Amino acid sequence: AAMVAATPLPLNLLAWPGLPDAAALKGLGVRRLSAGSGVCSAVWGRAAALTKGFLADGRSEPLMEGAMGWGEVNALMPQARD
Repeated sequence: AAMVAATPLPLNLLAWPGLPDAAALKGLGVRRLSAGSGVCSAVWGRAAALTKGFLADGRSEPLMEGAMGWGEVNALMPQARD
């Protein structure tokens, strides 16, 4: 809250473990919360696990578990409206 009060500019934060959730940050005046590379890092971790499994046993079923189309992915992150 002190940082929000100290600047006339919108305050944007990078999500990090231990940070309050988005609703709490919004209540403090934070305008935007960015995932940064967090989503990408999680995706690469899952991709590595799937690749190791596929190379080990050749099963393709796990590759489609939880798969989403591009439209579904884009719908997860609508444009913010101020």
